[in-house]
Amino acid sequence: MHRFETDETIPLRTRICGLLCGTLGRPSSAVAKLTRSDITDTADEMTVTIGTSPVRLRDPLPSLIRRQLDAPRRWDTDSDWLFPSKLRAGAHTDYSMMVKDLQGLGCSVISLRGAALLALAAVMPAGPLSDLTGISAGVANRWQTLAAAAYSGYPALRLK
Repeated sequence: MHRFETDETIPLRTRICGLLCGTLGRPSSAVAKLTRSDITDTADEMTVTIGTSPVRLRDPLPSLIRRQLDAPRRWDTDSDWLFPSKLRAGAHTDYSMMVKDLQGLGCSVISLRGAALLALAAVMPAGPLSDLTGISAGVANRWQTLAAAAYSGYPALRLK
């Protein structure tokens, strides 16, 4: 995650996708379908609505998304997509391209998303977890069980 936050050599689209997948646990297909209307930017904060509710973004995502929004669009000036396709007019970029970009960096979307789901499941109830990540309530409960199991040995380790 640190690399996506700081490495300016990584393409902007890839950095944003990696950070959204790794912090919100959303699949790259949901990230690819983001529109400008899904982003709410005030002077104080930026939110993105990927699931059912807006989520406040932490730094450096707001500045990266602002750069993406301000980037010149030579080929698709009329669409609302945050990531317009360069190959299909009026369409969003294909999520498989984002996956390919991340794989080129040695990063797996599945690993990013799994780490995010585990971290989120450890700190939030199943309902909000389901809303935020787009997973079912049953799957959210299983992630919570897994998150609890991952940390269940910690008190015993502290006593040694």
